[in-house]
Amino acid sequence: MPQKIVVVGGGIIGVSTAYFLSRHPANPSVTLIEASSIACGASGKAGGLLALDWHGVETASLARLSYNLHASLADQHNGRERWGYRELNTLEVSCEEVSQANQNKSSNIPSWLRGHAIRKVRNIGSPKTTAQVHPRLFCEAMVQESKNLKIIRGYVTKILGSAENPSTGVEVETDGVISVLEAEVVVVAAGPWTTKLLPSIPVSSQRAHSITIGTTNPVSPYALFTSIKMRSGNVVTPEIYPRQHEIYACGDIDKLVPLPKLAKDVQVDQERCKEIVKNISALSELLEQGEVTAMQAPEQSLEDPKTPGAVMEDSQNVAGDPVEE
Repeated sequence: MPQKIVVVGGGIIGVSTAYFLSRHPANPSVTLIEASSIACGASGKAGGLLALDWHGVETASLARLSYNLHASLADQHNGRERWGYRELNTLEVSCEEVSQANQNKSSNIPSWLRGHAIRKVRNIGSPKTTAQVHPRLFCEAMVQESKNLKIIRGYVTKILGSAENPSTGVEVETDGVISVLEAEVVVVAAGPWTTKLLPSIPVSSQRAHSITIGTTNPVSPYALFTSIKMRSGNVVTPEIYPRQHEIYACGDIDKLVPLPKLAKDVQVDQERCKEIVKNISALSELLEQGEVTAMQAPEQSLEDPKTPGAVMEDSQNVAGDPVEE
């Protein structure tokens, strides 16, 4: 077991890797380097939906391990209170923006939806197969529960090594000062920024806008994948995830802006966020009248599907795997 390990990236994969390494019986020295803040990017602004059986053949065993590990970590570290872990139903909902004249209410939908707008409902997940976390709170808790983890806020500019010794450490920029940190192993978990250090890795980036709406009382646990026909004739597909004290909703993805140097500098298009608010208001009076508490647009990684063995990852919806990757 290597004794000096550096993990680059403070997202859900980076902090999960650091957590498990820090608790390894060999007691290695583990350092986590993050340029912005823990879970500053997609890992802190994702929906946090967990699914047991939404996977391909190549990732089936990893999906089961990840899903079960989330439940285990929640039991071990009081995750239901600390990061909002809970099982939930997941529905696919077809809807239409209509007037308030028709007040028919379906019995198989959450009480906080406008029943008269619903046209079709299909159950795609039960409390036995889908669950959720608040991803930022999960990441922060994993850091807190790591043992003797050293955290450096800095920008890794280079991985050091040679053909004979592939990894000898990293070069880090902190407040304009360059320093070298020795390591036997370097784990790069920087999402779309990974290619800045490892250009051959087939990862690109895409921007995903989302909002949160504050709630006074807890909302029943139903994750919704929607298709809404608006009065204009346009069809929109926001995804909605109620949490303990807020409701999260995300819209479409785009590649309209270049990837900035730091995760905290990703541009947010407020008009796109307002469009999400307008679209989900067609579904619910609670969503229409609620206070928007965040407008955000993290850059998330997208693996190149043309690369053999590459697996498409939707980090906007599904929280990352709490295992060493």
